[in-house]
Amino acid sequence: MKNLLDGKYALITGGGRGIGKAVALEYARNGANIAITALEENELLAVVDDIKKYGVEGISIPADLTNVEEVKLVVEMYFKNFKKCDILVNNAGMSYYCSMLDVSLEKAIKLFNLNLIAYYAIIKLILPKMVEQQRGNIIMTASVHGNMFFNPNQVAYSSTKAGVSAMGKCLHNELNPFNIQVNVILPGAIQTKLYEDSAERGQLAPKPISPEAIAPIYVFLASDLSFKRYQGKIINQMLLFDLLPKIKKEVNNTDFKIRAITKSMKSKLRKGEYSLLRKNQELIDFLIKY
Repeated sequence: MKNLLDGKYALITGGGRGIGKAVALEYARNGANIAITALEENELLAVVDDIKKYGVEGISIPADLTNVEEVKLVVEMYFKNFKKCDILVNNAGMSYYCSMLDVSLEKAIKLFNLNLIAYYAIIKLILPKMVEQQRGNIIMTASVHGNMFFNPNQVAYSSTKAGVSAMGKCLHNELNPFNIQVNVILPGAIQTKLYEDSAERGQLAPKPISPEAIAPIYVFLASDLSFKRYQGKIINQMLLFDLLPKIKKEVNNTDFKIRAITKSMKSKLRKGEYSLLRKNQELIDFLIKY
């Protein structure tokens, strides 16, 4: 499969580790020039070194994204280095596994600032350029928490992730006239520091998968393969990855046709599974062949 993002320019928040790092490297492998931002400069610099190994441009912009003034500086620095922004991946996040009674208001505000306000702010600051370009792609990382699961001790975190999904839906409706694509991904259990911290605090979760395993979803959504067809979608990664093994069993060769597979699976899947397959045929086809 050819490089899908040749010549594109991307800004990825939370790019020093976890999902953000995996996405940054997969984008670079597909030909995109990458700017990553996060709090830990050493982590960012190490990722940038790996980005440049693919022969593309890579820059790090260390910043505390809980501070709106630093978010402004991130965008300013980005456009000092790159002439345009084709892809924005809002991915930075944090969590507290704590009851509302016990968590301090200051901690909760910090979480809201990073998980929600920073997303809103960075989109608002980059939008004028995307509108000027008459083309853009915004991908946001939410979570199954706040969208499928509503657990105790995660009120603040789940609220922000539900807010990210709502932001994505509303933005799609608002930005569609400008040819700007907006989609949201709901990761399940992913092997990240956030997952490890939650496990240490006693939060029960299924066995995690690697960030690298879900990075291809971000590649597909950032590529021209998804444009027009994937707009305003909330993609549940956990359900999608539960479905993929069942689809792969039906695939006998690399020349399979996803529409034929979809038709053949109608009687073999539960209603919700079949609906997921039918609505995401292009993405599933991509993930199997990638």
